[in-house]
Amino acid sequence: MAWNLREQKHQGGLMLKVMLLNDGEGRAASLRQTLAAAGVHVVAEVAPGADLAASIAQSAADVVLIDSDAPGRDTLENVCVASEHSDRPVVMFTDNGNRETIRTALRAGVAAYVVGDVPAARIEPLLTVAIERFAMEKSRREELREAQLRLADRQWVEKAKGILMKTRSIPEDEAHRLLRERAMQSQKRLGEVAREVVEMSQWLGSA
Repeated sequence: MAWNLREQKHQGGLMLKVMLLNDGEGRAASLRQTLAAAGVHVVAEVAPGADLAASIAQSAADVVLIDSDAPGRDTLENVCVASEHSDRPVVMFTDNGNRETIRTALRAGVAAYVVGDVPAARIEPLLTVAIERFAMEKSRREELREAQLRLADRQWVEKAKGILMKTRSIPEDEAHRLLRERAMQSQKRLGEVAREVVEMSQWLGSA
């Protein structure tokens, strides 16, 4: 949905929708005007201290915008939790250009950190870039997790094969076949079954 926003707009589809969190003083009204001038629809507004992850889940927003004079620790912690459990990028508008604050915000999961006022003409391109960057980063994290899972599975399989070879006096290919059969029967990953074998063996004291 979010990745085809430009195409949808040209075809007369839905406009870009955002959820706005006002964590500052006096800027939210002007930001709303800028968003409206850019053709961006604010579908929800939440107050500081709200459960950002839950608010995002309940909204139909494509992007979360945070208007903040100086993002505090609570706001950044909220962003960190939301980024882990949401498919929507977080964009922060602020007047605080401190480098350490920027680094902290980016580490928390902010997809774009925008200092100062932004003309209406730049809003949509800026948000589109944030959406694409967030999608790429999310894909990279998922690929990394999958690679780590595959590595862990291989390690469990090697340990489980060693246990079966020792306890049943069978060759390696036979041990691997037994693990595969067990995985198919239980409809689990080979690594999961291998881990169960290792943990059970450790519990029985035969590892």
